[in-house]
Amino acid sequence: MSGIKPILTDLLAKLASIQVTNQDNFVVSLYSHVWNNQLRNIEDGKGYSWPRPAAFIEIVSPASFEIIGLGMRSVDLGIRIHLIHDFYNSEGTQEQDLLIFDLRDQIVSAHNIDTMIQSGISGYCPTGCTPMNCIGESQDFEHGNLYHYILDFACNYIDTVSSPYDEKDGRFVEEITPDLDLLVEDGGIPEPTAEEQTFIIPQ
Repeated sequence: MSGIKPILTDLLAKLASIQVTNQDNFVVSLYSHVWNNQLRNIEDGKGYSWPRPAAFIEIVSPASFEIIGLGMRSVDLGIRIHLIHDFYNSEGTQEQDLLIFDLRDQIVSAHNIDTMIQSGISGYCPTGCTPMNCIGESQDFEHGNLYHYILDFACNYIDTVSSPYDEKDGRFVEEITPDLDLLVEDGGIPEPTAEEQTFIIPQ
């Protein structure tokens, strides 16, 4: 089944596999969650605290789908990654946050097909999607102690949930192993007769 939830769960697991260094100089898994304006809420004193650095996933909406038949839909899906980390001024780094670009590079780097660990999401294929490509970035020029960096990715997504041939309905089988017994006599396989021969007519 190809719905929106598998895309999110795939990306949450993928981002959480990336190792980062936190403010206490400990190497930890990147905190990943679905975006719900957590930054605004925490700045307003309304939200809960969460580990940083953090990556929040947003499925960009609205999205215009194209019907491709049999109830299946196709869309060029926008996936926005919100990167947030703590930044504190220190000697030589007054209002100059360069660490965010290290985190940016980790996310944008190419997906390693051989291992999920320490590889980015460029070229990664969530369930039902083509490889993801980064198509846009936005920096934060008015930040306090929390820096917000946005990465926009795009991929094509095929939604099969509304199709009667979605795999959850059990009507569509990708492959089947035939149960055939081939009996070859001593004389071998006979040559086909003229009526049985198939001819290919050049186009």
